[in-house]
Amino acid sequence: MEKLFVYTDARAQNDPGEAGIGIAITDKDGNAIEEIARLIGRATSRIARYRALIEGARAALAYSPQSVIFFSNDQHLVNHLNGVFATREPHLKHLLEIARGILENFPQWRVNFIDQNVNQQASHLVEQAFHDNARAKMSREHLELRLLARVATLDDARLEQLIEFAERLEKRD
Repeated sequence: MEKLFVYTDARAQNDPGEAGIGIAITDKDGNAIEEIARLIGRATSRIARYRALIEGARAALAYSPQSVIFFSNDQHLVNHLNGVFATREPHLKHLLEIARGILENFPQWRVNFIDQNVNQQASHLVEQAFHDNARAKMSREHLELRLLARVATLDDARLEQLIEFAERLEKRD
């Protein structure tokens, strides 16, 4: 692939808090190549934005492009990666080194600032990550409630069998 565009965004709930990343990779004609929407655990929004760029760069590497343009709505991240100014925060320095190490694998690359309003696809993917996680949690809670309702109806002998079965399942892991 000749040229890719990688749009990244991220946010943390309660900053710091549960963080999600969104990455949209397109070709030069704007066709979607890959989309990533996932939670990354507890982080600040700034750390999450670095992680989004790092994950976007890793994903773009798989397509072996000659040129990649990355977009982020975090002006500090853009300035750090482009060498406009240095970061004094050790945890960000480490992420900056990781990002630059990956970016050096591309023949040509640059990171541009993009307004939040224009970066809607990546922002939408961040929200999708949170939404998918909430839906998965609701599914699990529903299963747990169904299990509790069934367990409540078991006699002591069947309850003992259920406990033994659960212990066998745990040993498989």
